[in-house]
Amino acid sequence: MIQRKDLTAKARRMIHLGVAQDSQGWVFWDPKLQQLCRSASVIFYENEFLTSQAGSTAINQITAKSIFDDSIVREIDAQDSFYELFQVSSSFCTGTPSTYFDALNSKEGGAWKEACEEELRNLNEMGVWHEIARPSDVQVLGTRWVFATKLNQHGDIVRYKARLVVQGHRQIKGVNFEETFAPTPTFTTLRAIFAIASAYKWRVTTFDVTTAYLHSKLEEDIYVRAPPGVAAGRDMVFKLNKALYGLKQAGGCWWLHLRTILQRIGFRANEEDQSTYVYHQDGDTAILWIHVDDGVMATSNDILWTKLKEELTKHLKLKWDEELSSIVGIEVMRKEDTFVLKQTSLINKLLSTCNNNFTAHEPLPKDNLISNRANQMDKQYLSKIGMILYLAQATRPDIMYAVNYLARFAMNTDESHWKALNHLINYIRTTKEQELIINSKGKTKDMKVYVDANWGGEGWRSQHGYCGFLMGSLVMWNLKRQSCIAASTCQAEYMVLSFGAKEALWLLRNVEGVTGHIRPTILSDNQSAVKIAENAGSRKNSRHIAREFHIINELVVNKKVNLEWVKTRHQLADIFTKSLGRVKIQSFIEAMGGLWGGVLKNNSNQ
Repeated sequence: MIQRKDLTAKARRMIHLGVAQDSQGWVFWDPKLQQLCRSASVIFYENEFLTSQAGSTAINQITAKSIFDDSIVREIDAQDSFYELFQVSSSFCTGTPSTYFDALNSKEGGAWKEACEEELRNLNEMGVWHEIARPSDVQVLGTRWVFATKLNQHGDIVRYKARLVVQGHRQIKGVNFEETFAPTPTFTTLRAIFAIASAYKWRVTTFDVTTAYLHSKLEEDIYVRAPPGVAAGRDMVFKLNKALYGLKQAGGCWWLHLRTILQRIGFRANEEDQSTYVYHQDGDTAILWIHVDDGVMATSNDILWTKLKEELTKHLKLKWDEELSSIVGIEVMRKEDTFVLKQTSLINKLLSTCNNNFTAHEPLPKDNLISNRANQMDKQYLSKIGMILYLAQATRPDIMYAVNYLARFAMNTDESHWKALNHLINYIRTTKEQELIINSKGKTKDMKVYVDANWGGEGWRSQHGYCGFLMGSLVMWNLKRQSCIAASTCQAEYMVLSFGAKEALWLLRNVEGVTGHIRPTILSDNQSAVKIAENAGSRKNSRHIAREFHIINELVVNKKVNLEWVKTRHQLADIFTKSLGRVKIQSFIEAMGGLWGGVLKNNSNQ
């Protein structure tokens, strides 16, 4: 089996046992480490046999007795038995145990045991299940424990969390689940809430819904086996009365349950972002941002905050963080009217995977990358890309272009791509102290969106990007390869005008109940594109452009948006369309008014 880390190719000899249940590769026995593992990067030697080594344990010595409490008797079919054995012996999560027995046998075993007991108490108190004799001809799903830790802004563990989850990958549509939809919020809306709170001096707190999914009822009949640590009689199973983590419909059930409660209290779901809720009463306003079981509540005054906190606590089990320390992995600090956002814990976790350390002052090396057409996904490469992408979307717009560029090679990775990824990680190491600063105090009530596009590129498809400032605070950014080939620079720049305008109007509709009407200004550095957008009569030069991109004409004519030309050196969206050097990156940081990157003190008067 091949194991690859950074630039070093490594492999170990193992014994092939079978195909993984979720079809993500094969399962192997490692005689050296005495454990099961999984991999999709494999070279099979079908005519060779791995010889026995001294002290090694034969596979047939691994019995259920050495893994499970034999006092817990339950019926398990052969496939599920093998799957549970695989879960027990594998260790994919660094820092946290992967199984119930690993947790209890770790040095933090007492804390993990207490977390499991708390979870089981919650299940019983909320009437999630009841034990019954196993009905005939029904599907019984497996369960397993998932462990995690919650960190504060300093990276210290503040809570050990244990979740009992159902192996919902075995559910059958039409039998034990139907609808699975549940909305998710955006970082753009979250940052906009911070900008509003900064401008109007609102109170902002975060909360965590304890055992969120356990509040919502199930419509389907679902049966599960007793998990490790729970005794059950022979031929006995648990029937679920409420949703449990891991079920395909659990997220949708929880969303519907939460929406009903919030509407009863007086919140109204935002039509543009149904994970955001607004409350109005007697001139007071509150905004609620929900991501599964984590929430942010911003209120116009303390009296309203106290009232809504009491109402929410009546219906849900909540843990409040009035100090505003973190939300969905983002560390948040408030200094009067300034919000400081960063992701130190995620960066440290990313850096721990990279051993080749050096100083990098730009996100990408100067070498061009090409596809090797291998058509084989590298999971470790993809895992790091995912971590960096989360970082880029939340607090680090300076690495947005680089991570999107490297993500193109996830299916055909070679040494050059790993080298470029390592360069990006070391750029993050070099700039790890950078923070996203949101301060809208005393700023004009407006919205400015910078849009830019390159021309050509890989496959002749241009790439465009935009960044938006709400009341002077950077709240949105994104980039995308254009869906059709642009015939000129003008066309590429013209098409991005519509994207920037649509995103700005979407966000402003989200917050219009608080900020009032704001007409966004779209800024482009291409005069021809601006003229075509302002003058629908110029269609003879743009008649070949797809119809969807002409929406900007209608928005300008109807005075929904303003258009302005900006000099190229002042085009802040340029950082999302191409790889820039150290000097230009720093100049863009400073041009943004010190809104991110540790230059706030040098631009405090701007």
